[in-house]
Amino acid sequence: MTGWLKRGIYILLLAGVVSLAGILALLNRGTVELDLAFAEVSVSKPLALTVAFGLGWLFGLLCAGGALLKRRAAKKKSRQDAKGTAPAET
Repeated sequence: MTGWLKRGIYILLLAGVVSLAGILALLNRGTVELDLAFAEVSVSKPLALTVAFGLGWLFGLLCAGGALLKRRAAKKKSRQDAKGTAPAET
């Protein structure tokens, strides 16, 4: 796939997500009361949804990144073992 086509798909996907967020914000006006352990907060529903989706995205990104780093380390160790250049274990 060429670079401009991939970039265009990403831009369309981003525009769709932003549009969906805007539609959800317009349809869900009002506030919601959140009782946290240390305080009670009144936030707008669009803000609460945006923060929840953002935190979920960030958590998923961190989990995927950790899994990729673990796989990269295992692959590197496997290559070193195959070459016979692995550091000696004590």
